[in-house]
Amino acid sequence: MKPNISYTKMANLFKHGTENMCFPDNDMRISQYDFSSVFPDYPDFAETQTGSAELLENIPDDQIAENLNFSYPVIYPAGRQKFDSAIILLHGLNERSWTKYLPWAYRLAGQLQRPVIMFPLSFHMNRSPLEWSNPRLMSVLLPKTRLLNHKNHSSTFANLALSLRLSRKPERFFTSGCQSLQDLIALVDFLKSGNHSLMEQNSKIDFFAYSIGAFLSQVMMLTYGNSTLRDSRVFLFCGGAPFNRMNGISKLIMDEEAFIRMKLYYLKTFEREIASHGAMAEYICNQPGGQAFRAMISSSYFSLWREDAFKQIGSRIHAVGLAKDKVIPANNMIEILAPEQIEILDFPYEYTHENPFPLKEDSEMVNIGFDVIFEKAIAHLA
Repeated sequence: MKPNISYTKMANLFKHGTENMCFPDNDMRISQYDFSSVFPDYPDFAETQTGSAELLENIPDDQIAENLNFSYPVIYPAGRQKFDSAIILLHGLNERSWTKYLPWAYRLAGQLQRPVIMFPLSFHMNRSPLEWSNPRLMSVLLPKTRLLNHKNHSSTFANLALSLRLSRKPERFFTSGCQSLQDLIALVDFLKSGNHSLMEQNSKIDFFAYSIGAFLSQVMMLTYGNSTLRDSRVFLFCGGAPFNRMNGISKLIMDEEAFIRMKLYYLKTFEREIASHGAMAEYICNQPGGQAFRAMISSSYFSLWREDAFKQIGSRIHAVGLAKDKVIPANNMIEILAPEQIEILDFPYEYTHENPFPLKEDSEMVNIGFDVIFEKAIAHLA
């Protein structure tokens, strides 16, 4: 199924809450499964005031119900009761809809004949309050907050919630990552237990990880690649570089003020807090993925340990970057991964990191680009 056909087709069919839906061609199904998450017990951290944002801060993070109890969709081949392997698909930063990923999951599930689990990261997709992605509410809040800083040329209603939350508390990038990592390992354990209705016991679990999902999957493999995930393979798309080589400024991701605050915190303050041996430092160092996260902030951190870990993972991880990607520049993947684990491609049409397969471009060329990426993913995950 080509992306230009299936984006519209699937978006019209897919609705959050659908229990068990069959696609028109009747060879694939999509079902929703419930998940409960435990919020990390981290110390209180100070916040930076960035204007009025009561709408976003009126409920503490650990009490946001949508982030704790939610559902995740699974696309899988019809006609089979149980599967012995599955793929978990991880999305990008500041995304609120699975629409663009539906044809990705459909292609992987159809050609590999395996379930594809679209799992939402902490405070993303359906794990965030609806108000955060409400254009009317965010447009009213925008001039009262981010537009007060005339350097925020990338501020939009689409990135307002994330920009405000990370500016006020940049620690959220780490703590939300910890919760997402904790959730993913709990999910993998559950899938392997045989208690999931789709999965056999000791099933093999692989990953297709895009953008910030790729960053998280690298942290995950550094932490669990030789234990829980010792049989897992990972395909990274538009990701793989260290944090200090990323540029998150985008009208769809975060604005200038938020990204500058994030870089200042993680490239300066973060390590100083660890060196101070305070409560936050103890929390960071005691997290299963704490050292791996620090090793992914900059290639200079824990370099020998990280290189040895990725060397042991070897061919189980493969990254494909795009030459014109400005958010996670493909050339910077070499700072983290070995040359044999990396490919850099380009497409003969206009694309961006956020939209690698644009519907408004030449459909034939976009379909070819889509096919190239997913043939590589399928070959790696087969």
